[in-house]
Amino acid sequence: MHCIANISEPPAVLSFLARTPYTCRPFISAALTMPLPDLITFVLLAGLGSFVQALSGFALGLIVLGSATLLQLAPISFTAAVISMISLVNGGWVLARHPRAIEWRSVRWTVLGLIPAVGLGLALLARLDSDLPERLRQLLGVVILIAGIIMMLRPHPHAQPSGRSSTLLSGVAGGLLGGLFSTAGPPVVFHLYRQPWSLASIRSTLLTIFVLATLVRIGWQVARGELHWPMIEVALYCTLPVLLAAHAGARLAPRIALTPMRRFAFALLALTGVGLLIPATSTTDAVKLTPPSSQGAPDARRSTAALSASHRQPAAAAAVSGSSAAPHF
Repeated sequence: MHCIANISEPPAVLSFLARTPYTCRPFISAALTMPLPDLITFVLLAGLGSFVQALSGFALGLIVLGSATLLQLAPISFTAAVISMISLVNGGWVLARHPRAIEWRSVRWTVLGLIPAVGLGLALLARLDSDLPERLRQLLGVVILIAGIIMMLRPHPHAQPSGRSSTLLSGVAGGLLGGLFSTAGPPVVFHLYRQPWSLASIRSTLLTIFVLATLVRIGWQVARGELHWPMIEVALYCTLPVLLAAHAGARLAPRIALTPMRRFAFALLALTGVGLLIPATSTTDAVKLTPPSSQGAPDARRSTAALSASHRQPAAAAAVSGSSAAPHF
C-alpha cells in the first residue's frame, strides 16, 4: 500500500518522528524532520565515526548511533537506516581501493547466518521502538559497552580456521545486532580475529562481510517498507564527510599507534554506553510546521501548528524547524 502524506497535516509528520515509527511515513525533506543544527551535528558525528573506524578497524555505526541517540538527534530506527547507507558507501570505497585476499568460505557461512537474523533484528527493533523506547535505548547502551570491551580484547588466534557452525553462529549474532542497530561488527570481529590468517586477509574479509550485511539490511528494510526519503537524504549529506574522514584516517593510520587509538575509541564508546543507560530526562518541544509559500492563507493557517510533547521519546528528536527547504560499519 502506498502512503501519500500531505505535509499540511501536522499529525502525519509527528507520527513519523515519534508515535508510529514503522507505519506509513511522509516522504518529506529532512529539513522538516531535523533542525539544521542537529543535521550538522549528525553529519559531524558520521565523519568522526568514519575517521575512528579508519584508524581502529570498526566503530562507525557504534559511535554515530550511540552519540546521535544520546544527544536525541534522531530516533534509533532512523539513525540505524542512515548508518546502513553510509557504511555501504564507505565500505565499498575502501574495499575497492585496497583489495586483498578475501576468505570467501568464511564470508559465505557468515552471510548465511546474517540474512534471517537481520530480518529478526529489524522486527525486534520495530517492536521495541514503538512499545519500549526506553528499553531500546538501554539495550543500545549495553551493546555499545560490550562492543567497546571486545575492541580492547586481544583474542588468541586458533591453530586452525573455525568450522562452519561457529562461523554461522557469529553471523547470526552479527545479523541480530545488524538488524537492531546496524552494527553487525562486534561478534563478527571477535570471531574473525581468532582465525590464523594475515591481518590484511582478516580486514578484507571483515569489510566484505560488513558491505554484504549492509546490503542485506537495506534489502530487508525495502521489503518491510521501512526505507524512506528523509533517511536517504541525510545519508547523502553524510557521504562526502564520511569519505573524506576515511581518507584522512587511512593516511594518518601508519603514523598513529593502534593501542592509543583503540583506547580512545573504547573511552568514547564507554562514555556513550553509560550515558544511554541513564534514564533520559523529559523535555518539552514546540513543533512548528510552516507550509510552502504557494499555499493559500486558509491552508497556511491550518498548516502552521505549535504542538507540545511533554514526554518526548528518548530516542527521537522531534523538534522540527519551520522550513520547507534543505538530506552507515
